[in-house]
Amino acid sequence: MARNDQKAVHMPSPALPVGFRQFATQVAGHTFEATNDAAVGLLQDSVAGCVLKPLGKPECEVRELNFYESLASASVASTAAGAMAEAKAPGDNDLAALSRHVPRFYGHLKLVVNQREHTFVRLEDLTSGMQQPCVMDVKMGRRTWDPMSSPHKRQVEEQKYVICKQKLGLCLPGFLVYLPAEEPGKTVVLRHGKDYGKSLNVAGFRQTMGIFFNASTSDSKTRAAGSEILLREVLRQLQEILAWFKRQRLLHFYASSLLICYDYARLSSQSQPPPSPLLNGHHQHHQCSEDPSEWIRVRMIDFAHVYPAEDGQPDENYMFGLQSLIEVVRSILYR
Repeated sequence: MARNDQKAVHMPSPALPVGFRQFATQVAGHTFEATNDAAVGLLQDSVAGCVLKPLGKPECEVRELNFYESLASASVASTAAGAMAEAKAPGDNDLAALSRHVPRFYGHLKLVVNQREHTFVRLEDLTSGMQQPCVMDVKMGRRTWDPMSSPHKRQVEEQKYVICKQKLGLCLPGFLVYLPAEEPGKTVVLRHGKDYGKSLNVAGFRQTMGIFFNASTSDSKTRAAGSEILLREVLRQLQEILAWFKRQRLLHFYASSLLICYDYARLSSQSQPPPSPLLNGHHQHHQCSEDPSEWIRVRMIDFAHVYPAEDGQPDENYMFGLQSLIEVVRSILYR
């Protein structure tokens, strides 16, 4: 079964505090390493169900934590005012509007992992409630180095994902997807990391996106209908994020990603017949939800390299990648 395939992925076993475990659906970013006790990946709070992201270098830690706290403050100010137009500080309107496109923030904490203390931010688990979570990390923008990067750092970044980054403004650090197996009713899990993403050209990127959305394997009417709903909902959420970027002149995002999550188990439940009447006059309600945003989520992540917008200019770098991604999703939907 798919869940067994997912557990079969080999991961090191670090020394973790009681009540925490490695996050099984992490597809990109820093991970635990068997030969490096200082390397830390995502954790999951098994009680609260939140994701804990380790913060990086001190300067990156400050920026990312400040971003989440500023976003939370703007949301509180907007709610307290009763209307976004009455937000308390300049830019609060933009930040409050952005908050719906970012995982919920539940503060930060320090934990000892592998006998070392690390600072984590506690975030919403975007795969919560999903039986068979499919996850993709897409890094945005042609330029992935920030204004404070050294010449060496800039050179290193320019040599990564060269083809897709320059032509599309997109990188694919990793993804995890459930696919139908040859045996009816069974699934297999396909998982790739950054080495796969670096090998892609534009055609390969487009093909991989089709695979991730199960648009290349939708050989049944019900799954094909589910894939269409999936693509339309992803497109809707991407367009909402683009609309925010077109308005805002507050921030520029470097090396930031979009995380796309959906539940494969829901693809085959989207063409269910309407509720049928029962003898007692009630209706039999099927499991599928009328709101696809309950099982399809697109959120912005990774904010260690967010800077004030230069001279109040729009973030053309991020928008270039976002518009490319929208075009790719649209081409899969309408091909």
